[in-house]
Amino acid sequence: MKKITQISVALFLAIFSLQVNSFAQSDFEWRLTNATFNATDPDGAGPATGSVSFTMQLRTRLAAASIPITAMTTGFCWQFAAAMLPTGPAPIPTCGTNSILQPSNITISSSFPGYTFNNINQCSGVVNFTTGGQTFNRRAVGTIDGGADVTITNAWVDVYTVTLWSLGASTPRAGYVVINSSNAGTPGPFSNYDISDALATPYDANSLTFTTPLALVAGTLPVTFTNYDVRCNDKGALLTWATATEQNSQKFEIQRSTNSTDWVTIDNVAAAGNSNSLKSYQYLDLKGGNAFYRIRQVDIDGRFVYTAIKQTNCKASQFDVALYPVPATDKLTVTIRTDRAVRTELQIVDMAGKTVHRVPTQINSGNNNINLNVANLPAGQYMLVSGDPAIEINKKFTIMR
Repeated sequence: MKKITQISVALFLAIFSLQVNSFAQSDFEWRLTNATFNATDPDGAGPATGSVSFTMQLRTRLAAASIPITAMTTGFCWQFAAAMLPTGPAPIPTCGTNSILQPSNITISSSFPGYTFNNINQCSGVVNFTTGGQTFNRRAVGTIDGGADVTITNAWVDVYTVTLWSLGASTPRAGYVVINSSNAGTPGPFSNYDISDALATPYDANSLTFTTPLALVAGTLPVTFTNYDVRCNDKGALLTWATATEQNSQKFEIQRSTNSTDWVTIDNVAAAGNSNSLKSYQYLDLKGGNAFYRIRQVDIDGRFVYTAIKQTNCKASQFDVALYPVPATDKLTVTIRTDRAVRTELQIVDMAGKTVHRVPTQINSGNNNINLNVANLPAGQYMLVSGDPAIEINKKFTIMR
């Protein structure tokens, strides 16, 4: 009987372990979004220059998944020189060591009935870190719980909205904010923030607004993005995006990074200006390689918003190569279109791997037509390749007699 009991307990623990491991793979994402600004001094006495609000949203990363959660630890970081905590009404959010229950400047979404932001300290310690080109020195952190289970799907849901008072006179009036993150996905520097269900099963949550801080801009954002994606093709990294609406939009800056921290604007794409219909855009980065991409949308007033960051490792082919006539008889013309000038050696290789013809060649930027004499080669199949492995030319052709 004792042996049966031990087997039963072992089986239960094994099943429980499998369930926990399965749950742990059900990652979540959160983001800060919907920044709005009011230019009226909230208390009329200064030093505030207006008030700003932003919302934290949550979703699962699993398609068609729905997970009931009951608690989360979360927080955000802000810039003390650009924003301040509101004064009154009670409970007044203050900087210090004492945490308070549900400060008056944070509102829990109606999607989380009965929940409160517990033991939150909006100046929790002194932080000093840089991400996305911005330095942050204040952190707000606490626990959200107290209500019944809320089922989270792969659609974004509002969790809470924060109000701060701005101190700046220029855009962005209240600086930037980032959300704390975990050690999954796109991580921030904090690793003890997670989400749990009624059984206390922890789930990792990553942040879409850590390496891309949210600008606390003046007014509503000028563009509504419907999608943004980066995919590889045979020429490099292809960025595609679309907008549902645009108001006074000026341009889209294509930004590239090798480490997701230091960004370079590699090109600009003109925006529609004003539109209430779907607009589609694309940009091809011939450089490709292991890189991060984001789009900085700028309106005519200088306000801007960033997309999420996308990472690719696209093997770019900067050479468009065509052969004619195919099959060839005595002459083969090689057409090469490229964006840079190089010198290489074109090689014809037979199916046994033997190089049977070599032609030193200067390839210029633009279109090139190179004539190869193949009259002395026997009929059969061949490959045209480059002697320089950094130049990708790999074309099969046939010679007929």
